[in-house]
Amino acid sequence: MNRENISDGRTAGGPAFSFFGRSVAVSIVAFVGMAGTGLAGEFVLNPAQPSMDRLMYPYAFDGGTRPMGYTFGSFDPRFDTRDGQLLLGWNTASLVPTNLPASRYLLKKALVTMTIASESTFHYDPTHDVVWSYATNHPAYVPDTDLGRPVELVGTGFRNGYTAETFRESAAGTNSIFGPLGPITGTNISIGTRNAFSAVFDANGALVDLSNNVGQTNPAFTGEIFEFKPWAIGRNPELTPGDLVPEGTAMTFDIDLTDPLIAGYIQSSLSGGRLRFTVTSLHPAAQSGFGGGGAYPLWYLRETLVGEPAKLELEGTWVDPTDTDGDGLPDDWERFHFAGLDKGAAEDSDGDGDSNLREWRTGSAPNNAASVLRISGYRRGNGGAVFRFPIAPGRRYQVEESADLVNWGPGFGRLTYPESGIAEWIEEDPRMGPVEPPVRFHRVVSRE
Repeated sequence: MNRENISDGRTAGGPAFSFFGRSVAVSIVAFVGMAGTGLAGEFVLNPAQPSMDRLMYPYAFDGGTRPMGYTFGSFDPRFDTRDGQLLLGWNTASLVPTNLPASRYLLKKALVTMTIASESTFHYDPTHDVVWSYATNHPAYVPDTDLGRPVELVGTGFRNGYTAETFRESAAGTNSIFGPLGPITGTNISIGTRNAFSAVFDANGALVDLSNNVGQTNPAFTGEIFEFKPWAIGRNPELTPGDLVPEGTAMTFDIDLTDPLIAGYIQSSLSGGRLRFTVTSLHPAAQSGFGGGGAYPLWYLRETLVGEPAKLELEGTWVDPTDTDGDGLPDDWERFHFAGLDKGAAEDSDGDGDSNLREWRTGSAPNNAASVLRISGYRRGNGGAVFRFPIAPGRRYQVEESADLVNWGPGFGRLTYPESGIAEWIEEDPRMGPVEPPVRFHRVVSRE
């Protein structure tokens, strides 16, 4: 059964509806499913090693069984620029219940720790280097202002029919190969062909391949240079930027849970029982005059007999519909946000204008006044209405339209994500002519 919550779209000191001219009004709607699961509680995951890890490099045919793996970049036009990538995976079904709506997994902490297996082969850089600092032959090139290159963690995408479930650690008996490879003598051996690849969210909220975000000199490559925000950067507080990194150094990747798309990726992974990350860097495969081949990070994998494999630390709560005090707020949700059950559904604990009940139903945080589902930046663009609203982790959004506030249907437009935590809807209505548009209303629907 779905429970529906309709707000009047009020803003502080504002009218009941926000109008653009005389043609469009905006309201906000939220739906939340209440199917019972019989499961509830906090989870703290700290497994000693991944369920699988694998070196994703075109010629590492034993990538799933190696005791060590590396991350590096290559500017040879036959290969992805992010040539050596590491795939890390944890199967969580035995640790956390699966198949709940993604938004029911509330996250507090997500850390991955990896250990360096090489001695002083690269310089420590704990900051993100902009894409243009790699584009040495591009007019927009800007010099890197610090020594070294960062190691970054992002999500994992799959292609050619593979998924997190079907892409396995070892190729033996599973057919989980790196991907289609061209001939050694060819001009395009492996660009964009790896079956599991480093992935980030684009402006449309879709996972895209990061392997060539710095571009390519191969004329067959049609992608464009693009910037990205790393999900986490490898850091060690005992190192000073520019230091050569010694063997045995633990690098911690503190994953950015403030970004709803990143948090939603982890939530969806927990729902499916398989969490996958990719570690990548652009340390040159060969550095002439600076150590030659091998001047890049080497990492211990789970097959090692001498070092420490990767480790995941994940803390949070999964939400069961149990509501002991009958106030409409699930006990787990209340404990996660308020550390108890003493808050009422009608209260506005953070003073943002939304009740605790509505914050539960829309996925916003009831103890953070900046987290509330509300329209902003409402204006008319070339093709119709344009407006923004904040998003919450694990939620799905749809804009609907109506001429009478009774009958609703999908709006004609598209959602984009221009900045972290913000969605922008751009109306693209083929019925819209050069004349003033007809009176109609729009609403944002938030679903689990």
